[in-house]
Amino acid sequence: MQREQFLAQPEIESFIAWLAANLPTLTFKLRFKSSKFVPGGLTADVQGIEQVLGHYRWKASWQDAHQCSVDSHTWAETQRSLGQLREWLTSAVNQGNDQQALQACLQILRWGGVRGAIPFLHRLAANGKLSSYLQKMAGLMSLDGKNDLDDLDAISVERFDAGLTKIHALFDSSGSPIYDSRVGAAIGMLYSLFRQQWTGSGKPLLAFPSGAARGSQIRNPGAFLNGLAAPQFSSISYETWARWQVRLGWIIRALLERTGWFAEQGALSARCHAFEASLFVLGYDLRCFGWTPKSAVPVVDLPEPERDSTGWVPTGNPFSQVINDYLLFRRQGGKSDKASFVDWLSTHPHHARPISRATAQDYCFAFSMQEFDLFDRSLEALERIVAGGEDGLRAVLASEALEPFTLGDERVSVCLVDVMITGRAYQRESTGDARVESILSAGYAGTKNSANTLMALGRNVGKHFGLLDDKHLPTPLFERFFGACSLEA
Repeated sequence: MQREQFLAQPEIESFIAWLAANLPTLTFKLRFKSSKFVPGGLTADVQGIEQVLGHYRWKASWQDAHQCSVDSHTWAETQRSLGQLREWLTSAVNQGNDQQALQACLQILRWGGVRGAIPFLHRLAANGKLSSYLQKMAGLMSLDGKNDLDDLDAISVERFDAGLTKIHALFDSSGSPIYDSRVGAAIGMLYSLFRQQWTGSGKPLLAFPSGAARGSQIRNPGAFLNGLAAPQFSSISYETWARWQVRLGWIIRALLERTGWFAEQGALSARCHAFEASLFVLGYDLRCFGWTPKSAVPVVDLPEPERDSTGWVPTGNPFSQVINDYLLFRRQGGKSDKASFVDWLSTHPHHARPISRATAQDYCFAFSMQEFDLFDRSLEALERIVAGGEDGLRAVLASEALEPFTLGDERVSVCLVDVMITGRAYQRESTGDARVESILSAGYAGTKNSANTLMALGRNVGKHFGLLDDKHLPTPLFERFFGACSLEA
């Protein structure tokens, strides 16, 4: 489907008209907790989408090509910062300079507080394909061309995540939005409001995906009565996520073409990014829309994570064993994809007893793009990862410099967070019961069993990479890697 066909659908036309009529008058209660990205937090009541932009906050820092720090916090500062990143990336890609393009991409990830795409970017650059891949994707994702959504398929979109959406959006010149969990949550909530008031018929045409926050914020419209549940990033394919970025971009451009919103920002592409930034603010916590969640949590006071939260509970898996299994599988000529490995894992005779396909699927928890992105790694990298220790940690993070661990705004890197939680629990508490209680009281798990699952994975991963010692206490590497990292969101 091309842009004209998509926008001509009656429900899409009606949604855009609804946004044009309602976004100037909707009121929002913005309540941001204090965090590294929003020092001091934010409390503001605003009316209208254009007024939201003034409350944009994202404290970030990155290093330019001369190793000078570029800092930003407000929208005006962020605009300038992203302008520099866009110029760096565009120049490098246009020159076919993959190493400079890689450095620009890595700094974009640093600005965004995400790191999952690092191994993928290194692989492309090492093979001399990074610039050509970004140029190809730019053609497929442009908002003002004749490109077709169907061309964004499993072959053309090799990976998509919270980091790559930023890279593709910055390389694009037509206003393609950064589509992260916040932006997806906000547009999904607006669509839910529209569907409640729309007099048309039929099942919802749109299903904007989103992802979980790493705190207690709500980013799924389905958490509210009559809200439409958002597909989660972890359950959709790469190409599906990419297509939603294009669809949202088409909607934003069509909306701004019929309004004068954000005119002071300049060209249409800049206005598109201002609209996207406003969605980013609204998507921090959907309770800002004034709806009461099904759990009846009031909008005005955002609570700390409750004891039934399972925010950092992983899918249980024997990490060290499974990565050894994967290395053996690859050495035997196995394909570097999940389906093939699950087939092998559930039937391989070296296990003491067979495991089900469901269990084999669970064992791949740490292999996902939200965790260590272990599929498609080279045999050399896998051997280093399996060997463990600090060198294994560098290999699994594809970061020879081993920069201190940082947490972004979304629920990712659960394995490493569990190492941090576990190490600090062992540091503070001398008994198992006390450690479980500390994890429950912090809201990292909701039951004793889930707290123990969290610590089991934390111990396994932590010891494997030399972050925890034989008594599960933090090592000097732990302190150097996690430093002053906080889970407060």
